[in-house]
Amino acid sequence: MEFRQIVYFLEISDSGTFQKAASRLGLTQPALSKQIYLLEKELGVTVLERGGRAVRLTHEGEKFYQYSIRMKELWEEIHQSFSKENDLKGNYSISAGGTVSAWILPQILKDILQRRSGLSLSVREGDAQETKESLLRGEVDLGILTGPVSEPSLNVLEFLSDRICPVASKDHPIFLKKKIRIEDLKKQSFVLFHSGSALRKAVEKKIKSFEKEIRPKIAMELRSVESVTKSLEAGLGIGFLSEYSLTPKLRKIKFEEWNTERKFYICYRKRSGPALALLAEEILRSSKKWESERPSFV
Repeated sequence: MEFRQIVYFLEISDSGTFQKAASRLGLTQPALSKQIYLLEKELGVTVLERGGRAVRLTHEGEKFYQYSIRMKELWEEIHQSFSKENDLKGNYSISAGGTVSAWILPQILKDILQRRSGLSLSVREGDAQETKESLLRGEVDLGILTGPVSEPSLNVLEFLSDRICPVASKDHPIFLKKKIRIEDLKKQSFVLFHSGSALRKAVEKKIKSFEKEIRPKIAMELRSVESVTKSLEAGLGIGFLSEYSLTPKLRKIKFEEWNTERKFYICYRKRSGPALALLAEEILRSSKKWESERPSFV
């Protein structure tokens, strides 16, 4: 069996006739028919049903069509992998949550794009469920998800570790306390992310494990990291933010029991070719540089 016979078979299947396929392939119809005859002889089955104007797949042809698609994809992957032009070019899309989209990816992607002139990247912000669904549907190429990630159709690479901590504006009255206790926090108004947020869920799980009966007084429930950050900077309450998204106007509240950890993972669909693996490696490499250079706020 020759690979060109696979290509010929797929073209006939997609075109519907030997004549159209021969024209697209730049062959004569007899030459094309001979190659399919040799293919069927080697397989020992008939894959195309001749007769009338159109050509149809036989039952065996339907099965062979699926194998042929996979062989063609594998050949393209091999070709791309060994190509001298495999320099991570083209357009790719990434989906991530608010913290990653606003505070982590911009500088990382800037660093990559400065080194990869033929590369174009776009970012779509979405919560954890939106990111996962768009990735599985093939609407985006890469997704950055909060772990753990258990999805057999995805490649999963550990990206960054993150700490979520209680914070408030630097001039918030809570910092007048020499030692902050749970009773002090219960009296405060809270600025929180919306209930569907992965960060909100992680915080609530942590607090309930420490203090099951606490019912915080919620002053605001917001969707974007920027909205939460600005509200906290304005002194409208205390809240929870990733250490990555702290600003000079905010200060961490020293109440270790409410700190929680999470991990981010870079995910992409399996059998999606070497380019996405290369892009994921680039992001991981640039993230290490970014972490070593970024300022930290206490």
